[in-house]
Amino acid sequence: MEHSFHTAPVAPGEAVALPEPPHSPSPLLAVADKVDRSVAVICQGVLLVTGVVLMGVLTANVLARYVLATGGFDWAEEVPEQVFPWFIMAGVALAVQHGGHVAVEWLLGKLGRGGNHIVLLAGQVLVIGAYAFLCWQALVVADIVAIERSPALGLPKTYGYWAIAAGCVLVAVSTITVAIRLAVIGPEAMPRPSPEEMPT
Repeated sequence: MEHSFHTAPVAPGEAVALPEPPHSPSPLLAVADKVDRSVAVICQGVLLVTGVVLMGVLTANVLARYVLATGGFDWAEEVPEQVFPWFIMAGVALAVQHGGHVAVEWLLGKLGRGGNHIVLLAGQVLVIGAYAFLCWQALVVADIVAIERSPALGLPKTYGYWAIAAGCVLVAVSTITVAIRLAVIGPEAMPRPSPEEMPT
């Protein structure tokens, strides 16, 4: 049975915009979006907490230099050593989602869409493998330096290496979601930084 429909009159030669056919989003893309949101929330939380701690400790130590006869807190220099790696790695992982890392795109300009698709996917696989290896090495070094303690707080030196390992996991996970979008959508799915963040 045919369904009747109405059309508006169109002048000869005038372009007609046809509606796009409905399509259901890929389940893989939905999973990638959820994973990205989770990673973003984790990274933003780490950035917020570590940023507040760093600013609080540094500000308190500067004020203490003018008030205390000792010239500040003995432990104030050790806190940034323990906290700063978490701050940095959270930013590194978050930058993956926004295309904020340095990229050399000379080769991509020489290839067509299909070539770009293959090169970009291969690049994502290499990045995932590199960060998995770096994570493993960070955990190995963390185990080696576990016996070392900071003089004032007595904290083990492992925390910084744990931050590197955790950051590598988040970078690898974010890169996997980028690779999923590349595989399903194509080169257009590569994250791009906002114009104000791009160097001129």
